[in-house]
Parts: sequence; structure tokens; C-alpha cells
Amino acid sequence: MLSERFVVPAFNVHYEGEYSERELVWRQICARDKAANLRALLGDRKVDAVLEVGCGTGAVLAAVRDAGVGLSHVGVDYADPSEHTDPQAKDLKLGPYDGKKLPYDDGRFDLVFASHVVEHVPDPRGFLGELARVSRRFVYVEVPCELHSRTSLSAMQRTLNIGHINAFTPDSFLLLLQTSGLQVEKIDIFDHSLEVHSFQKGRLKGSVAMSLRQALRKFDRRLASRVFTYHCGALSTR
Repeated sequence: MLSERFVVPAFNVHYEGEYSERELVWRQICARDKAANLRALLGDRKVDAVLEVGCGTGAVLAAVRDAGVGLSHVGVDYADPSEHTDPQAKDLKLGPYDGKKLPYDDGRFDLVFASHVVEHVPDPRGFLGELARVSRRFVYVEVPCELHSRTSLSAMQRTLNIGHINAFTPDSFLLLLQTSGLQVEKIDIFDHSLEVHSFQKGRLKGSVAMSLRQALRKFDRRLASRVFTYHCGALSTR
């Protein structure tokens, strides 16, 4: 009989209050990675109106803008973004919403994206359905794939402590997207940049970790995702 249990904290309490300077820098660095992943799957296709759902500080939306994706940019989050807006996102239109129904008409945006949000959402299919509803062209979603052969109960508890109530493999993520009515055009796993690895581990250890992870990813993506946690991004249409 399984006797171990998770300790379930208050929902997403980790994101309440002020962020430290280190946390803001961390978010800016990760934002550049997330924008690059989106750009890689979108390719040279042009979009005008862009909406980010679950925009947090606005750092990812600012990075997407700086990467040349879109002409107008709007972000919404369940927690009011004005309480901790990233300095690079001060000129963006960011606001709160109720976490259920997006305050926009059907087909309002060319691209709707949510980066590292679905793992926090109690109703993932309802959430993805709302993204699809307000998109007239593309939906991009990215999640961490934290379930693999090395995942332990303690590792899952650590991610639960930062609000991850859903855990994925690339295959289960794809299943979620398809059973939410999305037509997946491209899906891939991505590793962190050297900047992210170095921030966590220092440059030498970060370089070694990145080399190993990227070599395995290049050799066999499916095998790699069964050994390490990668970020999985998917570009879909309605």
C-alpha cells in the first residue's frame, strides 16, 4: 500500500507578495529563453495582435515583443500584473482577469500564448479552450515536462510548492492539447540556455550540464525527455 502523501500548499501562494531583485533577474533571463522557443516554432510567420495569458510580471511578453513577434501586445493574469510589473514591460498593456473567461471577443488575436501556466491551472482543458476561443490563427503553449524516470516524490513536492498542480511528459502534454480541441502543428522540447544554466549552477557546472542535456536531446528527443526535465512547446491552430 502506498502511504506517502503530498503536502498541498495554498494555491499558487508562492507568487504572492513582492519579488526579490534576484527573482526579477531570473524571470528576465528565463523570459528570453521562452521567447526564443516560441520564435523557433512560429518561424517566419507574421502576426499582428498578440495576447499572453498568465503574463505574470510581463517579462515574457516584453521578450516576445523584443524578438520581433507581433505589432501589438496585451497581457492578462489572475494576479494583477500591476503589483509587480517588470521594468522592461512598463509600456505594455497588462491587466487582471478572473482566471476563467478572457475579456475578449472570439478571434480577437492572431497569436495567443501561455508559457508555463498550464501546470498551475485547475481546469487545463477549459483554460486551453479559452485561449483557442480568442485566437483567430495561432495558440502557443509551453510547459515544463517534469515527469520522467528520475522524478521522485520529493521532486514533485518541490514543484508543488511553487504551484505546479499538473505534471507532464511530452506525450501527456500532446494528449491534453489534442483533447482540448487544438490542432497541433509543431511540438518540440527545449533546453535552457547557457545563461539560465549558469545562473543556477555557475558557468562551469552550467556548461557541463547544458552540453550533456543538449547532446542527449540531439541524439534522441524521446529518450532525453525520459531522463531530464525539458520545456515542451507546442504551436497549434484552432
